Amino acid sequence: MDEKLEVSYKGVAIEGEEPRYAPSPPMSPFEKMTEQQSSSPENLKINPNHYKKGKIEVIDFILDQKMDYLTANVQKYLARWRFKDGLCDLKKARWFLDKLIEQQEEEGDSDSK
Repeated sequence: MDEKLEVSYKGVAIEGEEPRYAPSPPMSPFEKMTEQQSSSPENLKINPNHYKKGKIEVIDFILDQKMDYLTANVQKYLARWRFKDGLCDLKKARWFLDKLIEQQEEEGDSDSK
């Protein structure tokens, strides 16, 4: 290969040509679900009603417990599933829980405290 390639944040370019971007990977089923639901009017609110059930808001509980990203998302979807997207939210919670379990197994941490 005689061509000189340049790699930068702009993509890959052959010397003297415009950078070519790698194609985006296909969306996961989780990303497709999220994209389809993101445009509904209720989803555009900052503090929608499905997070205000009970005596404490989900965000306050997450912050109080100092949850990491994956744990917080599991909690968020479990707290709202009956009031927002039903089975879809349960699947999202499971997706984040599976990622959390995978992460813990990779770290060899079977009993994190």
